[in-house]
Amino acid sequence: MRDLSIIPATMNPAVDPDLQREVDFFMKWGYLVVEDAISMEMVATLREALDDSIGHRHGADQFTHQLLEENDAFAGLLDNPPVMKRVTAILGNCIQLHSATARITQKGAPDQDWHRDGPWPVDPDGTPYGSIPGQINTGYYLDALTMDNGPIVVVPGSHRAPFKPPEGHPRFPDEKFVLAKPGQAVMFNGWLYHRGAANRSGESRRTCLMCYQNAWMKSREPFDGPRVSKLREHGTPLQKLLLGGIGSW
Repeated sequence: MRDLSIIPATMNPAVDPDLQREVDFFMKWGYLVVEDAISMEMVATLREALDDSIGHRHGADQFTHQLLEENDAFAGLLDNPPVMKRVTAILGNCIQLHSATARITQKGAPDQDWHRDGPWPVDPDGTPYGSIPGQINTGYYLDALTMDNGPIVVVPGSHRAPFKPPEGHPRFPDEKFVLAKPGQAVMFNGWLYHRGAANRSGESRRTCLMCYQNAWMKSREPFDGPRVSKLREHGTPLQKLLLGGIGSW
């Protein structure tokens, strides 16, 4: 039987004027920096958990596709209130986790190519009934980003472009290097042109990424591992919703 407590009581949350200004910025430019998204104590905990989980792997990029299964510490990012407040203000209350990933970018890692996270094109006129497929990725950068250690680069407003990004990583005149600090989160539209720059520093940089979407869209992860299954069964209604606790709509 479907657990009705998981289903949000309303489709859209109340949005105050300050939050609306952030939503408007995100809708126009395709990204938003969230101040004080996590505490420095949590930053330290996540650093240790990430180093223990994937820090021993080899290669220029150490990556995990199912972050929530790596360590219990990462569960705190699933429904992190400062980010959830903004994600629901943009996408509405009926959302689901698309994926939870993390990367340790080693020194010497090359420039990433421009890409979008969404695989299909954007129609500037929207869809017939006004529903725009929505996906928001949220990066928690556990090390301060500099121009040397591979910051995230975005092209503001490119989420509205009806064509895919160029091949490779040519420069855009209006591209922006987002120099995020530990404790901040960078939210960006999945259709925004973005990439990671080359890490020319002598240190690695660590990032956790939580990607959210409309609940009716398919998730990339199966969410069937032991840690996630326990959360989906015994977590809060929001955690259950985010992890696919409603099998069908």
